[in-house]
Amino acid sequence: MKGKKSSSRKKILVSVVVPAYNEEKLIASCLASLQKQSFSKTNYEIIVVDNHSTDRTADIAREMGVKVFLEPQRGVVFALKRGFAEARGKVVAMTDADTIVNRDWVKNIAQTFEKDVKITSVGGQTIFRPKTFLSVLAEPLMNFGCRFLKIASGANAALKIEDYHKIGGLNEKINLNWEAELASRIREQGKFIFLRDNLVVTSSRHFHGLEGLGYCLTGPINAFSFLLFKKPVFYRFKNVRN
Repeated sequence: MKGKKSSSRKKILVSVVVPAYNEEKLIASCLASLQKQSFSKTNYEIIVVDNHSTDRTADIAREMGVKVFLEPQRGVVFALKRGFAEARGKVVAMTDADTIVNRDWVKNIAQTFEKDVKITSVGGQTIFRPKTFLSVLAEPLMNFGCRFLKIASGANAALKIEDYHKIGGLNEKINLNWEAELASRIREQGKFIFLRDNLVVTSSRHFHGLEGLGYCLTGPINAFSFLLFKKPVFYRFKNVRN
């Protein structure tokens, strides 16, 4: 009887939201990794939110057979809000268009939420490639910070949609480190789990030169500012495409 009850349980439907702006060079690899998941295709959907790109980002996504929605107001928070509005899943997973997820990524997220109803958000380890001097320094610090501060990186995050709505969704004023601001509110709804082995590989394009150094510093500063004062020091970041 126990086995029959367990096998009859419905899998959580996961909506994967990918915000994208001018990502024609990288989005195909991202979507290919999402389409090759070990999780049943009937139990998850892929949503690309085109943030008013001027290149072939939306066309490529459509050609690959995923759902594509246009969000004309530029900014990752607006793209994500549109993705949440279109999502059908009980769980919304988020990754970036310059990111490749591992084959069990969706399955690991879904199974984690199924194990404990008190879990409200899930994060995982993020790897930067190709390696740069700054990314080598930033990668272990960021992953440790995410675990310690209970923050999911935007390239590797998931949360229950009901909890997202309970806290009023994303703050439209915050585009830089929106993950930390969201985490500061959603952690009050339940448990955060960091899946160390649920890796994603993302672009290191932000970690170059003086601008890259500034990017490295703003993240930790904002994360601690959210933790201590519930507000950021920095609000926006420059788009980098190469």
